[in-house]
Amino acid sequence: MHSQDSLLDMAKELGMKAIATTEHGMHRGYIGKKLYCDEVGVKLLIGVEVYLTESLEPKVRDNYHTIMIAKNQAGLQELHKLIRMSTDEEHFYYDNRLSFDEFLGVSDNIITTSACLASPLNRLSDDHPYYMKLAGKYTYLEVQPHLHPDQATFNKRLFELSKKLNKPLIAGTDTHSSTQYKAECRQILNEAKGKSYPDDGFDLTFKTYDQLVDLFDKQGALPEEVYLEAIENTNQLADSVDDIQLDKTIKYPILYGSREEDSRKFLETIERKFKEKLEQGIIPSEQKQAFRTAIDEEVRVFQKLHMDGFMLSMSELISWCKENDIAIGTARGSVGGSRVAYVTDIIDLNPEQWHTVFSRFANEDREEIGDIDIDCIESDRPRIFRHIIDRFGADKVARVASYGTIKDKGVIDDVGRALARRWEAKHTPNYNPKSKTFSKNNPYSLAVCARIKKEYDEDPERTKKRYPELFYFFDGLIGTKVSQSVHPAGMVISPISLSENYGTFLKDGEWCLLLDMEEVHDGCGLAKYDFLILKTVQVIRDTCRMLNVSYPKTYQINWNDEAVWEDMRRSQTSIFQFESKFAADSFKKFKTDSIEDMSLVTACIRETLNNPAIFSRITF
Repeated sequence: MHSQDSLLDMAKELGMKAIATTEHGMHRGYIGKKLYCDEVGVKLLIGVEVYLTESLEPKVRDNYHTIMIAKNQAGLQELHKLIRMSTDEEHFYYDNRLSFDEFLGVSDNIITTSACLASPLNRLSDDHPYYMKLAGKYTYLEVQPHLHPDQATFNKRLFELSKKLNKPLIAGTDTHSSTQYKAECRQILNEAKGKSYPDDGFDLTFKTYDQLVDLFDKQGALPEEVYLEAIENTNQLADSVDDIQLDKTIKYPILYGSREEDSRKFLETIERKFKEKLEQGIIPSEQKQAFRTAIDEEVRVFQKLHMDGFMLSMSELISWCKENDIAIGTARGSVGGSRVAYVTDIIDLNPEQWHTVFSRFANEDREEIGDIDIDCIESDRPRIFRHIIDRFGADKVARVASYGTIKDKGVIDDVGRALARRWEAKHTPNYNPKSKTFSKNNPYSLAVCARIKKEYDEDPERTKKRYPELFYFFDGLIGTKVSQSVHPAGMVISPISLSENYGTFLKDGEWCLLLDMEEVHDGCGLAKYDFLILKTVQVIRDTCRMLNVSYPKTYQINWNDEAVWEDMRRSQTSIFQFESKFAADSFKKFKTDSIEDMSLVTACIRETLNNPAIFSRITF
């Protein structure tokens, strides 16, 4: 099974008790699938279709396929370790790989099967020195029902091996798509990207029990009692796998050996910095009691939520940035309501002055992990990430996976490109499928697709009806994951080993979780740290450097300087969230002359961006 919730829905509807996910190369997104399986009541078998190579050196792109499925929690941790290793520089060659010898060393906590036609048992000769070693290592030999002569021949070969080695057969389907329509969408997308695979033309859609039996019967490679037993063995495989449970408990990082020591250190930091800010006049004396009352209440909440270590980590991190001349934004989001955050230098916004509310950030009934976003400058971000790795240790820190999906106009581009190639193959003699240019009269040329996108902007429904061949694939492709990268802003810091407990892989020189932001938040309880790029911070920093002055603190600023407000009404250049013409015109129209006015205008803009006419009726 690959990454479609529709497959899980079909499995549930048919009364299936279990389903296996075996993505190529890595078990990406396994927690998201597990969450959905738990929701619909289907047991998830977490696995990978790994690539094997005869040897790591010399590097040869042989890429034999093999299935590995975690039998239990220990098996899942072993799978994490193997996949992490397969992505390092020694192993990676076009794809992440394991050697034959490394595969032979896999423990019994991982169930192994011989996979598809790309299996070493199909592609190697019987007399190859590794052939019988590999055959003997597999827990199961996997027959598949595809109506192709090569598959029938391989099934017969596997049947003979099973008798020779006393190895049970299982029946696999190598499902890539939930329905025939989805399979057509997969095919058109591959054509758009100029890709082809050995299984092109195979029916890799979801199969019911009756369909599976019917296909094996039509294939004619195995006796009926053999393929029926193989199907039953598949059920026994599923039964032998533990229903691995997710640990969703909240896990804040540990800085000083224990949560208790972090809590003590945090209290010490609060009191020291509170005293300093009072002595320096950063917190006015008339606000002292209000701060004292708020700090006591916030500390009580943080301790109850076990957030004190998290807040300490943020305090130390932001303080390090400022000590190292790294400009950080004033505050972003609900943390702006925390007096403790202000006292400990996490934010540079005085909640007492601006009347922001702590309970929006944290309250004692909160059941999800805390989250603070940080604004920084793009060129500084790698340095911040490097410091986090050095501070907490490489095994407890990782970047977060991110996936690119096809948007509506991307679907038009991709499907148009594939249809254009199909048209050229049919109408142009000696057409080169790798060519990136099309005939002028091609009905899906780049110029035509550009026009279709423009028409789609003006009237989507009418455009869909006008170009039915292209938009036939639209619903099946919109939102499809087509690329993987590292989330530019996100980093996770954990009190436990991320590689051992959640799985990591090497991407562009950085260790990255096999999970995306949503999985980190919903399925792991891990603390993520988002460092967001805000150009306004860079503009302020660069201006200060030109003037040879320090980056300003908010307590040093006269927020009621009329000359400044007059200049801002004249030009909104570099004012955060007022860059657009609509926002800038609104700023001037309502004669904004205070932070409170600015907040009101910002709120109105957010509510009326989709209907600017409403804003014209608002008066101040």
